[in-house]
Amino acid sequence: MAEVDKAVERIRVTWAYRLLVVGYRCLLLGPLMMGLTIGAIALWSLKPPLVWVPIAITFGTVFAGVAAGWVGLATLYARRLMPRGGTNRHAALMKTLRRDVMPRARRGT
Repeated sequence: MAEVDKAVERIRVTWAYRLLVVGYRCLLLGPLMMGLTIGAIALWSLKPPLVWVPIAITFGTVFAGVAAGWVGLATLYARRLMPRGGTNRHAALMKTLRRDVMPRARRGT
């Protein structure tokens, strides 16, 4: 198992992996931004041009997430660092990616 951990760590230190993490975080932020946008539009009477500002920010966040995710994945595949699905290395990488995208909440602080 130490070999799998070394392979995952070798992938984690690349900028493409960090870009992939940023992309997934932006994609997780997209629905929250959309909810806040709909709430802002519903609760406050915004002038028509001001309505487009939160919508543009929301779509910009989602677009940045998609672009960062695609560039990160493409770079990992191009450098042959992304393991094939169904392998132990792939499962370990996905577990690490999930842990990096959604860090656990600290208790007792």
